[in-house]
Amino acid sequence: MVVKLNSLSRWLSLDSTKAILFSGTADAERCVRIQFNLEAVTTFYIGKDEADADLLCTIGPGQETVEFYARGDFYVFAEKDAGMVKYQSADLEPTFSEVVDPVIFTKIANRRHRNPELEEMMFRMNQNLERRLAAQAHEFEAALERRRMEEENGRPAETVISNAPGAASSAASGEVPAQGAGGEKSGETAPGPDAGEQSSGSTGGQAGVNAAS
Repeated sequence: MVVKLNSLSRWLSLDSTKAILFSGTADAERCVRIQFNLEAVTTFYIGKDEADADLLCTIGPGQETVEFYARGDFYVFAEKDAGMVKYQSADLEPTFSEVVDPVIFTKIANRRHRNPELEEMMFRMNQNLERRLAAQAHEFEAALERRRMEEENGRPAETVISNAPGAASSAASGEVPAQGAGGEKSGETAPGPDAGEQSSGSTGGQAGVNAAS
């Protein structure tokens, strides 16, 4: 028979004056696994202290493993006048390793200083942008105030005539027909001259000729 103890540095001694402390939460139980290497038959107890302790198990001699579920903080200790007791548990061992002399391949890179002229130019650009935004906000508030004053004074809304598509219905009610030359309406023909006007014109022309001759 082969007894595997693995690394002897993991085994700790437990005498009658010591106890094994396990920390946990009171909300749920967790699995606890303890390996013992006993010189003789030994009885173990579990509890908050020696006054408030319950029997856990009686095992030995030799190598034994005890597994149970418990919640909260508790102690596990052996009976008085027990022989030599060795134990190990994964719950009591660290879950990390510390590198004593690490080799670091990275370094902290310092931020490169920016050009002061570029910083000043960006500062002036931000100032100009804030100035334009403030001016736009002021103009918008002024337009809203004018509109509010017009509505309070009862000024009628302006009528806009548009020939754009979709605006025919609104333009039909307020459209004014276009006027022709000399106040004539579009689509009408100017009346022709009277007969008397034509004769007088021709007579006047003849008289002008005779006078010249």
